[in-house]
Amino acid sequence: MKIAQRTADRLVVESRPRAAFGIAIGLGVIALAAASYPLLQPGAKATTNELFGLALGLLIAVGGPLLYRETITVFDRRAGTLRWTQRGLLADLAASAPLDHVRDVVVGRPVSEQSGGASTLVLVLHDRRLPLMFGFSATARHAAVRAAIVDFLALDRR
Repeated sequence: MKIAQRTADRLVVESRPRAAFGIAIGLGVIALAAASYPLLQPGAKATTNELFGLALGLLIAVGGPLLYRETITVFDRRAGTLRWTQRGLLADLAASAPLDHVRDVVVGRPVSEQSGGASTLVLVLHDRRLPLMFGFSATARHAAVRAAIVDFLALDRR
């Protein structure tokens, strides 16, 4: 997640986890290839390990593109609106709201203590919540993005 644009009248926050999904999909393809190779040998019989590798590799290589989502949030001071979109192969979501409906920006964490610092950023509006990213991330940018949004909307001065 990053601040893609910041001017006096406009703030754009983007979450495009291409690298993370690309690595995961690549590892799925490698697992698929590694599990397939022994099966291509003459007279080879499938073992539990190879079947597991095939299933896991297929799940990751196909599931990654299906789950991938990009989230773009535009705060437009001139129009007085917030526009939020989340797009992917299986998702095409959009929402908008007046800027004064934003109550807070919250850094969320998974329930598990084993999350390794993973978190997500969520906009709290008066009637709903909008995630600024799909899933969780262990990058340390959430505090800076939250601070930029709070500053832009002057949430600390309301």
